[in-house]
Parts: sequence; structure tokens; C-alpha cells
Amino acid sequence: MAVQQLGKYELRRRIGEGATGTVHLAWDPFRRQAVAIKQLRRDVLRHPVHGRLNRRLLRNEASLAGRLVHPHIVQVHDAVIGDDEAYLVMDYVAGGTLADLVRPGALPALERLLEIVFKCSCALDFAFHQGVTHRDIKPANILLADAGGSDIRISDFGAALRSASDSTQIVGIGSPAYMSPQQVREMPVDHRSDIYSLGVVMFQLLTGRLPFESDNQYSLLYRIANETPPLPSELRRGIPPALDRIVRRAT
Repeated sequence: MAVQQLGKYELRRRIGEGATGTVHLAWDPFRRQAVAIKQLRRDVLRHPVHGRLNRRLLRNEASLAGRLVHPHIVQVHDAVIGDDEAYLVMDYVAGGTLADLVRPGALPALERLLEIVFKCSCALDFAFHQGVTHRDIKPANILLADAGGSDIRISDFGAALRSASDSTQIVGIGSPAYMSPQQVREMPVDHRSDIYSLGVVMFQLLTGRLPFESDNQYSLLYRIANETPPLPSELRRGIPPALDRIVRRAT
């Protein structure tokens, strides 16, 4: 069977699929290591609006490659962004995402949860000191180095804001359930928005639920902007008061 190639990379198998593209497990013959490649679909590239936006997201993420070198941030190694082909080459992180852990019955033990949140906080603090706000922190963007461990990598800095005065910022980006009140109100955002989003992730890891749920997006965004979220201990018994306080302070 012929080996599939994407540029110099040997494609091994598909490991993810999204609304705009595919993630491949591939082999880098020069570094001699496995990598993940996020590739945009051709129909997305050819779309007059979506193509421009998604190329911009890839460029934004690629432009941060040398700036966000941290043990808990996914490293970008290569980028090809053209009219007919666009992809990023990144660290391959094999353990899945936190989305696998935020369901009732799959919630992590408190010790593991605290290690995960601490490492996420360290990564976001580093990014903040590099002048970068992620703006799309959610379980699917927090990767696990191995399925049973607590070592993580934060991924997908495509929507990142590089400074509070960044005139080229990409607007209208973020996942509604994890947006901060500042994002919902379309106010200027900074690292506090990432802290809020990480607080929502911590709430989910503790309870298996989001702090705000609604039948429609408008109602959800209204609640985020105007209501105080419940404490995790109101939804799950046995959560220490100290963790309630951490989540309340973040959100």
C-alpha cells in the first residue's frame, strides 16, 4: 500500500475531524518523530469568507510558535498556508482531551483534577506574560499526554489575542458555554477571560455539568453575562469548600 504524503510528512491515520478540517497522525522524517497535522478542507479554503477566516486563524497560531515554548503548551513546528492547501504541524499528544473527563461517571479524582488545573494555570500564566490571551479555553482544547495521567498541553491558539491593543485581533471567536462575561458583552478581554473559561472547565470536571445550561444560545449568553453561577458543591456532594472558593473566584 502506497504511503500517503502531505508535503514531506507521511500520513499514518486520521485522528480527528472537525467542521473545517481533519487532524492526521503523521511521521516527520527529518525530526524522526510522530506529529499531528491540522489540515483545512479544500471546500473551506475555497469559500470566500470561511477560507479567509480559517487561513487567518492558522497564521495567527503559527505566528506564536516561537513565543509560546512551554511544557504545557502544544508546539507548532511547521505551517503551510496557501490558496489550495493549508495545514499546521504540531506536537502529537496521544491521550485524548479533557472532553473525555467532563461526563458524569468519568470525572477525575480530586488530586488528578487539581494537578490538571494547576498545569493549565501555569501555561496560561506563561502565555499572559508573553502578552497572549487564548480566548477559547475549553475541554476539547486541553490535551492529555496519556489517558490516565494529569500531564496536559493546551492547544489551538488560533483565536489568541496577542496584546490588549492588538488591532488585527480576530473577533466573534470562542465557544459560547465557556465565554467570559467580557466576551459575551464584546468588551476588551485579557487574561481574566482565560481564567473565567478555565473556571468553567474546573466546574465541569467537578460536577459533570456546565455552570449555565440553556435551550438556546441567546439565553445561555444572557445568563453568563447577568447571573452568578452556582457553587460546584450545590450540584455534587463532598466537594471541599476550598474548591468552591477557587471556582467562585475564577467565575
